[in-house]
Amino acid sequence: MRTLRRVLIVQPYGIGDLLFVTPVLRALRTIPTVEKVDLLLGSRTEEIVRRNPHVDEIISIDKDLFHQRNFLQNLKEMTVLGRKLRSKKYDLLLDYSLRGEYAFFSQFFLNIPRRAGFAYKRRAFFHNIRLPLQEGYRDRHVTDYVCDLAELAGVRVDTRFLEFYTDECDLVPRINPEDQNAIDFSKRYIVVSPGGGESWGKDAHFKRWPVRYFAELINRLKDRFDFESVVILGSVREYDLAETLSSQLKVANWNSAGKLNISQVAAVIEKAVLFLGNDGGLVHLAQALKVPLVALYGPVDPAVYGPYPTTKHAIAIYKHDLHCRPCYQKFRYRSDCLGRECLQDLTPQEVFSQLQGHDFYKASQHVY
Repeated sequence: MRTLRRVLIVQPYGIGDLLFVTPVLRALRTIPTVEKVDLLLGSRTEEIVRRNPHVDEIISIDKDLFHQRNFLQNLKEMTVLGRKLRSKKYDLLLDYSLRGEYAFFSQFFLNIPRRAGFAYKRRAFFHNIRLPLQEGYRDRHVTDYVCDLAELAGVRVDTRFLEFYTDECDLVPRINPEDQNAIDFSKRYIVVSPGGGESWGKDAHFKRWPVRYFAELINRLKDRFDFESVVILGSVREYDLAETLSSQLKVANWNSAGKLNISQVAAVIEKAVLFLGNDGGLVHLAQALKVPLVALYGPVDPAVYGPYPTTKHAIAIYKHDLHCRPCYQKFRYRSDCLGRECLQDLTPQEVFSQLQGHDFYKASQHVY
Protein backbone atom coordinates (compact mmCIF):
# COMPACT_ATOMS: atom_id res chain seq x y z
CA MET A 1 0.00 0.00 0.00
CA ARG A 2 1.20 3.49 -0.89
CA THR A 3 2.59 5.45 2.06
CA LEU A 4 -0.01 7.84 3.42
CA ARG A 5 1.34 11.39 3.29
CA ARG A 6 -1.34 13.76 2.07
CA VAL A 7 -5.07 13.52 2.82
CA LEU A 8 -8.04 15.49 1.54
CA ILE A 9 -11.24 15.31 3.59
CA VAL A 10 -14.59 16.42 2.14
CA GLN A 11 -17.42 17.47 4.47
CA PRO A 12 -19.65 20.12 2.88
CA TYR A 13 -22.48 20.07 5.42
CA GLY A 14 -23.26 21.63 8.81
CA ILE A 15 -21.69 22.27 12.19
CA GLY A 16 -22.47 18.87 13.69
CA ASP A 17 -21.39 16.99 10.57
CA LEU A 18 -17.98 18.65 10.65
CA LEU A 19 -17.53 18.11 14.39
CA PHE A 20 -18.16 14.39 13.80
CA VAL A 21 -14.99 14.36 11.67
CA THR A 22 -12.72 15.77 14.40
CA PRO A 23 -11.75 12.34 15.82
CA VAL A 24 -10.44 11.42 12.35
CA LEU A 25 -8.43 14.65 12.13
CA ARG A 26 -6.85 13.85 15.48
CA ALA A 27 -6.09 10.27 14.45
CA LEU A 28 -4.38 11.34 11.23
CA ARG A 29 -1.89 13.40 13.23
CA THR A 30 -0.73 10.28 15.07
CA ILE A 31 0.46 8.71 11.79
CA PRO A 32 4.20 9.54 11.42
CA THR A 33 4.16 9.64 7.62
CA VAL A 34 1.23 12.07 7.29
CA GLU A 35 2.48 15.49 6.20
CA LYS A 36 -0.70 17.27 5.24
CA VAL A 37 -4.38 17.11 6.17
CA ASP A 38 -6.64 19.45 4.20
CA LEU A 39 -10.40 20.02 4.39
CA LEU A 40 -12.82 20.84 1.59
CA LEU A 41 -15.86 22.47 3.23
CA GLY A 42 -18.87 24.65 2.74
CA SER A 43 -17.99 28.25 3.60
CA ARG A 44 -20.43 28.43 6.53
CA THR A 45 -18.53 25.98 8.73
CA GLU A 46 -14.93 27.21 8.39
CA GLU A 47 -14.90 28.61 11.92
CA ILE A 48 -15.50 25.16 13.37
CA VAL A 49 -11.98 24.04 12.40
CA ARG A 50 -10.23 27.38 11.94
CA ARG A 51 -8.10 26.86 15.04
CA ASN A 52 -7.92 23.07 14.96
CA PRO A 53 -4.19 22.17 15.12
CA HIS A 54 -4.78 18.94 13.20
CA VAL A 55 -5.79 20.82 10.03
CA ASP A 56 -3.28 22.27 7.59
CA GLU A 57 -5.45 24.02 5.03
CA ILE A 58 -9.14 24.76 4.64
CA ILE A 59 -10.54 25.02 1.13
CA SER A 60 -14.10 26.31 1.16
CA ILE A 61 -16.79 26.41 -1.50
CA ASP A 62 -19.34 29.18 -1.19
CA LYS A 63 -22.48 27.52 -2.53
CA ASP A 64 -24.49 30.73 -2.35
CA LEU A 65 -21.93 32.50 -4.53
CA PHE A 66 -21.81 29.47 -6.82
CA HIS A 67 -25.53 29.80 -7.52
CA GLN A 68 -25.23 33.54 -8.13
CA ARG A 69 -22.53 33.29 -10.79
CA ASN A 70 -23.01 32.20 -14.39
CA PHE A 71 -21.67 28.98 -15.92
CA LEU A 72 -18.45 30.48 -17.29
CA GLN A 73 -17.60 32.16 -13.98
CA ASN A 74 -18.13 28.90 -12.11
CA LEU A 75 -16.12 26.96 -14.67
CA LYS A 76 -13.20 29.36 -14.28
CA GLU A 77 -13.41 29.15 -10.49
CA MET A 78 -13.53 25.35 -10.51
CA THR A 79 -10.61 25.16 -12.94
CA VAL A 80 -8.46 27.27 -10.63
CA LEU A 81 -9.53 25.17 -7.64
CA GLY A 82 -8.84 21.93 -9.55
CA ARG A 83 -5.32 23.00 -10.44
CA LYS A 84 -4.65 24.00 -6.86
CA LEU A 85 -5.85 20.68 -5.45
CA ARG A 86 -4.10 18.64 -8.14
CA SER A 87 -0.77 20.22 -7.19
CA LYS A 88 -1.18 18.89 -3.64
CA LYS A 89 -0.78 15.29 -4.86
CA TYR A 90 -3.08 13.74 -2.28
CA ASP A 91 -2.77 10.02 -1.48
CA LEU A 92 -6.23 9.63 0.06
CA LEU A 93 -9.67 11.16 -0.24
CA LEU A 94 -12.01 10.74 2.73
CA ASP A 95 -15.34 11.76 1.26
CA TYR A 96 -18.15 12.30 3.79
CA SER A 97 -20.47 14.04 1.34
CA LEU A 98 -22.68 11.03 0.45
CA ARG A 99 -22.42 12.25 -3.14
CA GLY A 100 -20.57 11.04 -6.21
CA GLU A 101 -19.13 14.18 -7.79
CA TYR A 102 -16.26 14.66 -5.35
CA ALA A 103 -14.89 11.16 -6.02
CA PHE A 104 -15.39 11.62 -9.76
CA PHE A 105 -13.48 14.91 -9.64
CA SER A 106 -10.79 13.29 -7.47
CA GLN A 107 -10.27 10.34 -9.80
CA PHE A 108 -10.23 12.08 -13.18
CA PHE A 109 -8.89 15.53 -12.35
CA LEU A 110 -6.93 15.24 -9.10
CA ASN A 111 -5.48 11.76 -9.63
CA ILE A 112 -6.08 10.72 -6.03
CA PRO A 113 -5.39 6.95 -6.00
CA ARG A 114 -7.45 5.99 -2.92
CA ARG A 115 -10.97 7.37 -2.59
CA ALA A 116 -13.06 6.36 0.41
CA GLY A 117 -16.78 7.00 0.74
CA PHE A 118 -20.13 5.61 1.85
CA ALA A 119 -21.89 3.22 -0.54
CA TYR A 120 -25.38 4.69 -0.39
CA LYS A 121 -27.79 4.46 -3.35
CA ARG A 122 -25.02 3.84 -5.92
CA ARG A 123 -23.32 7.09 -5.02
CA ALA A 124 -19.94 5.44 -4.46
CA PHE A 125 -19.30 4.38 -8.06
CA PHE A 126 -16.06 6.40 -8.24
CA HIS A 127 -14.86 5.41 -4.78
CA ASN A 128 -12.55 2.41 -4.54
CA ILE A 129 -12.89 2.13 -0.75
CA ARG A 130 -16.55 1.75 0.19
CA LEU A 131 -18.41 1.39 3.48
CA PRO A 132 -21.93 -0.01 2.87
CA LEU A 133 -24.74 2.27 4.00
CA GLN A 134 -27.88 0.72 2.55
CA GLU A 135 -30.19 1.97 5.32
CA GLY A 136 -28.48 5.28 5.93
CA TYR A 137 -27.11 5.98 9.40
CA ARG A 138 -28.92 3.64 11.75
CA ASP A 139 -28.57 2.17 15.27
CA ARG A 140 -25.06 3.64 15.73
CA HIS A 141 -23.89 7.20 15.98
CA VAL A 142 -22.84 9.05 12.83
CA THR A 143 -19.42 9.65 14.39
CA ASP A 144 -18.81 5.91 14.52
CA TYR A 145 -19.68 5.60 10.82
CA VAL A 146 -17.27 8.46 10.08
CA CYS A 147 -14.48 6.81 12.05
CA ASP A 148 -15.20 3.39 10.58
CA LEU A 149 -14.78 4.73 7.04
CA ALA A 150 -11.42 6.18 8.02
CA GLU A 151 -10.36 2.86 9.52
CA LEU A 152 -11.43 1.04 6.37
CA ALA A 153 -9.03 3.37 4.55
CA GLY A 154 -6.21 2.46 6.96
CA VAL A 155 -6.53 5.28 9.53
CA ARG A 156 -6.91 3.86 13.01
CA VAL A 157 -9.18 5.97 15.23
CA ASP A 158 -8.68 4.95 18.84
CA THR A 159 -10.09 7.98 20.68
CA ARG A 160 -13.55 8.96 19.56
CA PHE A 161 -14.65 12.29 20.99
CA LEU A 162 -15.46 15.66 19.42
CA GLU A 163 -13.21 18.71 19.62
CA PHE A 164 -13.52 22.45 19.21
CA TYR A 165 -10.62 24.82 19.87
CA THR A 166 -11.35 28.24 21.31
CA ASP A 167 -9.12 31.30 21.44
CA GLU A 168 -8.60 33.86 24.19
CA CYS A 169 -9.73 36.67 21.92
CA ASP A 170 -13.22 35.14 21.85
CA LEU A 171 -13.60 34.55 25.58
CA VAL A 172 -15.35 37.89 26.07
CA PRO A 173 -17.78 38.40 23.16
CA ARG A 174 -17.73 41.85 21.59
CA ILE A 175 -21.06 43.22 22.73
CA ASN A 176 -22.47 46.52 21.56
CA PRO A 177 -22.39 48.75 24.68
CA GLU A 178 -25.64 50.35 23.50
CA ASP A 179 -27.43 47.01 23.75
CA GLN A 180 -29.33 47.49 26.99
CA ASN A 181 -30.25 43.79 27.16
CA ALA A 182 -26.66 42.49 27.03
CA ILE A 183 -25.76 40.46 30.12
CA ASP A 184 -22.84 40.34 32.52
CA PHE A 185 -20.80 37.29 31.49
CA SER A 186 -18.94 37.27 34.79
CA LYS A 187 -22.11 35.96 36.49
CA ARG A 188 -23.78 32.56 36.18
CA TYR A 189 -25.90 32.10 33.07
CA ILE A 190 -27.34 29.38 30.85
CA VAL A 191 -27.63 29.33 27.07
CA VAL A 192 -30.66 28.21 25.10
CA SER A 193 -31.08 27.46 21.40
CA PRO A 194 -34.82 27.49 20.56
CA GLY A 195 -34.24 27.24 16.80
CA GLY A 196 -32.10 24.88 14.76
CA GLY A 197 -33.01 22.62 11.88
CA GLU A 198 -32.33 25.25 9.21
CA SER A 199 -30.98 22.55 6.89
CA TRP A 200 -34.59 21.29 6.73
CA GLY A 201 -35.66 24.58 5.17
CA LYS A 202 -39.38 25.29 5.45
CA ASP A 203 -39.74 22.16 7.60
CA ALA A 204 -37.31 23.35 10.27
CA HIS A 205 -40.22 23.51 12.71
CA PHE A 206 -40.30 19.71 12.71
CA LYS A 207 -37.14 19.78 14.87
CA ARG A 208 -38.19 22.60 17.19
CA TRP A 209 -39.74 22.25 20.63
CA PRO A 210 -42.42 24.93 21.18
CA VAL A 211 -41.02 28.23 22.43
CA ARG A 212 -43.55 28.45 25.26
CA TYR A 213 -42.28 25.08 26.51
CA PHE A 214 -38.71 26.41 26.61
CA ALA A 215 -39.87 29.40 28.64
CA GLU A 216 -41.75 27.27 31.15
CA LEU A 217 -38.85 24.84 31.59
CA ILE A 218 -36.24 27.60 31.99
CA ASN A 219 -38.36 29.33 34.61
CA ARG A 220 -38.57 26.01 36.51
CA LEU A 221 -34.83 25.30 36.25
CA LYS A 222 -33.65 28.58 37.75
CA ASP A 223 -33.66 27.46 41.38
CA ARG A 224 -31.81 24.22 40.62
CA PHE A 225 -29.01 25.71 38.52
CA ASP A 226 -28.88 29.05 40.31
CA PHE A 227 -28.30 31.19 37.21
CA GLU A 228 -28.90 34.91 36.98
CA SER A 229 -29.51 35.26 33.26
CA VAL A 230 -30.11 33.51 29.94
CA VAL A 231 -28.35 33.97 26.60
CA ILE A 232 -30.58 33.03 23.65
CA LEU A 233 -28.60 31.74 20.67
CA GLY A 234 -29.59 31.57 17.03
CA SER A 235 -29.02 32.78 13.49
CA VAL A 236 -30.23 36.02 11.94
CA ARG A 237 -33.24 34.15 10.56
CA GLU A 238 -34.11 32.97 14.07
CA TYR A 239 -34.10 36.42 15.68
CA ASP A 240 -37.88 36.72 15.86
CA LEU A 241 -38.15 33.23 17.35
CA ALA A 242 -35.56 34.16 19.97
CA GLU A 243 -37.37 37.44 20.65
CA THR A 244 -40.59 35.54 21.33
CA LEU A 245 -38.78 33.39 23.90
CA SER A 246 -37.17 36.47 25.44
CA SER A 247 -40.57 38.04 26.07
CA GLN A 248 -41.79 34.94 27.94
CA LEU A 249 -38.87 34.52 30.33
CA LYS A 250 -39.07 35.64 33.95
CA VAL A 251 -35.31 36.04 34.23
CA ALA A 252 -32.88 38.55 32.72
CA ASN A 253 -31.98 37.52 29.20
CA TRP A 254 -30.17 38.60 26.05
CA ASN A 255 -31.27 37.77 22.53
CA SER A 256 -27.95 37.25 20.72
CA ALA A 257 -29.48 35.68 17.58
CA GLY A 258 -27.56 36.93 14.56
CA LYS A 259 -25.17 39.02 16.66
CA LEU A 260 -22.32 36.55 17.23
CA ASN A 261 -20.11 34.52 14.92
CA ILE A 262 -19.60 30.82 15.63
CA SER A 263 -16.36 31.40 17.57
CA GLN A 264 -18.11 33.87 19.86
CA VAL A 265 -21.07 31.51 20.22
CA ALA A 266 -18.62 28.82 21.33
CA ALA A 267 -17.06 31.20 23.84
CA VAL A 268 -20.47 31.99 25.30
CA ILE A 269 -21.42 28.29 25.49
CA GLU A 270 -18.11 27.35 27.09
CA LYS A 271 -18.69 29.64 30.07
CA ALA A 272 -22.33 28.68 30.61
CA VAL A 273 -23.50 26.45 33.46
CA LEU A 274 -25.97 24.71 31.13
CA PHE A 275 -26.85 24.41 27.44
CA LEU A 276 -30.49 23.78 26.53
CA GLY A 277 -31.55 23.37 22.93
CA ASN A 278 -33.11 21.51 20.05
CA ASP A 279 -31.40 18.80 18.04
CA GLY A 280 -28.82 20.63 15.94
CA GLY A 281 -25.23 21.68 15.46
CA LEU A 282 -24.99 23.71 18.67
CA VAL A 283 -25.76 20.58 20.72
CA HIS A 284 -22.61 18.98 19.33
CA LEU A 285 -20.64 22.17 19.84
CA ALA A 286 -21.66 22.20 23.51
CA GLN A 287 -20.67 18.54 23.82
CA ALA A 288 -17.29 19.22 22.20
CA LEU A 289 -16.78 22.00 24.76
CA LYS A 290 -17.77 19.61 27.59
CA VAL A 291 -20.60 21.84 28.77
CA PRO A 292 -23.52 20.21 30.64
CA LEU A 293 -26.35 20.01 28.16
CA VAL A 294 -29.97 19.04 27.68
CA ALA A 295 -30.94 18.34 24.06
CA LEU A 296 -34.50 17.85 22.81
CA TYR A 297 -35.19 15.33 20.02
CA GLY A 298 -38.27 14.84 17.88
CA PRO A 299 -38.17 12.99 14.52
CA VAL A 300 -34.47 12.12 14.82
CA ASP A 301 -32.96 9.22 16.76
CA PRO A 302 -30.57 10.50 19.47
CA ALA A 303 -28.73 7.17 19.35
CA VAL A 304 -27.63 8.21 15.85
CA TYR A 305 -27.53 12.02 16.06
CA GLY A 306 -27.42 12.69 19.80
CA PRO A 307 -24.60 14.03 21.98
CA TYR A 308 -21.43 12.01 21.37
CA PRO A 309 -19.90 10.25 23.14
CA THR A 310 -22.49 9.31 25.75
CA THR A 311 -21.62 11.08 28.99
CA LYS A 312 -23.39 11.78 32.28
CA HIS A 313 -23.41 15.52 31.67
CA ALA A 314 -25.20 15.26 28.30
CA ILE A 315 -28.87 14.29 28.27
CA ALA A 316 -30.99 13.62 25.18
CA ILE A 317 -34.69 14.05 25.95
CA TYR A 318 -37.39 12.63 23.68
CA LYS A 319 -40.96 11.34 23.73
CA HIS A 320 -40.88 7.72 24.84
CA ASP A 321 -43.36 5.05 23.71
CA LEU A 322 -44.36 6.91 20.57
CA HIS A 323 -44.54 4.31 17.82
CA CYS A 324 -43.93 6.71 14.91
CA ARG A 325 -40.63 8.08 16.17
CA PRO A 326 -37.94 8.28 15.09
CA CYS A 327 -39.43 8.87 11.64
CA TYR A 328 -36.20 10.28 10.19
CA GLN A 329 -34.87 7.29 8.23
CA LYS A 330 -32.65 7.10 5.13
CA PHE A 331 -32.19 10.87 5.31
CA ARG A 332 -35.93 11.47 4.96
CA TYR A 333 -38.65 12.48 7.41
CA ARG A 334 -42.45 12.57 7.39
CA SER A 335 -43.09 16.06 6.11
CA ASP A 336 -46.81 15.26 5.99
CA CYS A 337 -47.01 14.83 9.77
CA LEU A 338 -49.67 17.23 11.04
CA GLY A 339 -49.57 16.73 14.80
CA ARG A 340 -45.81 16.62 15.42
CA GLU A 341 -46.65 14.67 18.57
CA CYS A 342 -42.98 13.85 19.21
CA LEU A 343 -42.42 17.48 20.23
CA GLN A 344 -45.86 18.99 20.76
CA ASP A 345 -46.80 16.28 23.26
CA LEU A 346 -43.41 16.42 25.00
CA THR A 347 -44.50 18.74 27.80
CA PRO A 348 -42.19 20.77 30.04
CA GLN A 349 -43.39 18.63 32.96
CA GLU A 350 -42.35 15.46 31.13
CA VAL A 351 -38.95 16.93 30.26
CA PHE A 352 -38.53 18.05 33.86
CA SER A 353 -39.44 14.56 35.08
CA GLN A 354 -36.91 12.94 32.73
CA LEU A 355 -34.26 15.36 33.96
CA GLN A 356 -34.95 14.54 37.58
CA GLY A 357 -34.12 10.91 36.90
CA HIS A 358 -30.56 11.68 35.80
CA ASP A 359 -27.52 11.86 38.09
CA PHE A 360 -26.53 15.00 36.19
CA TYR A 361 -29.59 16.84 37.52
CA LYS A 362 -29.39 15.41 41.02
CA ALA A 363 -25.79 16.58 41.41
CA SER A 364 -26.24 19.94 39.67
CA GLN A 365 -26.34 22.04 42.84
CA HIS A 366 -23.01 20.61 43.93
CA VAL A 367 -21.15 20.37 40.63
CA TYR A 368 -21.44 23.97 39.54
